[in-house]
Amino acid sequence: MSLKKLYLDSLCGDRGALEILIMRFHPLLVKVSFRYGYFDEDCYQECVIAMIKSIEKFSIR
Repeated sequence: MSLKKLYLDSLCGDRGALEILIMRFHPLLVKVSFRYGYFDEDCYQECVIAMIKSIEKFSIR
């Protein structure tokens, strides 16, 4: 599935599409969550929450 389709489906409330989007960006979220040489699980959770909130605010032109 394309990112656009996943985005539109997750915007309509499809939790499966949202889960796939999060898994697609999982490597980036993990990379950002490394602090001082170790994985910060709280940072990861905050990144996922920020991603979910940003999906609601984002619009495709």
